Amino acid sequence: MAIFLGACQAEQETSTDPDVSNIEVKLNIQQLDKELLICKDKADLLNFFKKHQSIVVNYFQTSPENFEKLADDLLPVITNQAFKDFYAQSQEPAFFGNSQLQNDFQEAFQHLKYYYPDFKEPKICTIFTGFYGQNVLPSPEIFVSDTLIIIGLDYFMGKKGKFLPDIYDYQLRKASPAAIVPQVVLLLSAKYNATNTTNKTLLSEMVWYGKSYVFGHSMMPSKADSLFIGYSDAQLTDSYNFQKEIWAHFIDHKLLYATEEPIKAKYVGERPSTPEISASCPGGIGRWLGWRIVGKYFDENEKLRIQDLMKETDAQTIFEASKYKGLPDEE
Repeated sequence: MAIFLGACQAEQETSTDPDVSNIEVKLNIQQLDKELLICKDKADLLNFFKKHQSIVVNYFQTSPENFEKLADDLLPVITNQAFKDFYAQSQEPAFFGNSQLQNDFQEAFQHLKYYYPDFKEPKICTIFTGFYGQNVLPSPEIFVSDTLIIIGLDYFMGKKGKFLPDIYDYQLRKASPAAIVPQVVLLLSAKYNATNTTNKTLLSEMVWYGKSYVFGHSMMPSKADSLFIGYSDAQLTDSYNFQKEIWAHFIDHKLLYATEEPIKAKYVGERPSTPEISASCPGGIGRWLGWRIVGKYFDENEKLRIQDLMKETDAQTIFEASKYKGLPDEE
């Protein structure tokens, strides 16, 4: 469905958030999940694949020559009663039987067009395959390009879904309906996030992630920080309150300018925790610190636009100008 929207302002926006209410965006959301569900046999599936060939190729990472095999593999899944029950649950108001996805994309796209007037709204497709391709496809939950966004709704049912994807409990915080568009926006941010590819330091990666989170929050100011980084509220609070100790670990161990991949992975990679600091320190703490550094730099430079921030390639410049010392804002 194609919808032109002039949005309401986000409920939680602050006085510094721009008024985007007059910015018209086109939301082209195609619900392929509904079409897929009514396929009864292999012939139906092959017709579905042919009708949506480019989408099927991108999402399933296959070619038209392999559609026969894909149909053979997928048919037993989508005709299974447990799958149908799972899909029926997804259409309840607590999941996707509401307007949240539409409203969230509206907010994100309006802000993107406000800051980047040349932004062209990608086509959005939703699909539901009962976790088909899990651990095989590179990213079965979200596919994002400049022109196309594909969302595997089954991967965003959260802890209350009848079935859970094969991921760790800590990753489920980024697998809720509310987290879909924030995660999409983070992926879209890569297009605007300029970086010095010759700088291989941990600090450079921290700043890159920090810029993406500041970008995400700028495009979706109504959304909680947890939906971007995947921390619980308690983890966010503890990280903030104990950032002096976290920062001291980075300084004492001379981590900022480390270039060894195994070391960097410990601090910006996907992990349930960062035991090098403490058992309760959340994983990816380097990303969070990067967010603190970039956020401080951005917030304290009133004339700095988000576009300027994203163009800055020198992580050292951002770090030094931020004057971040591991202290809460009030100290």
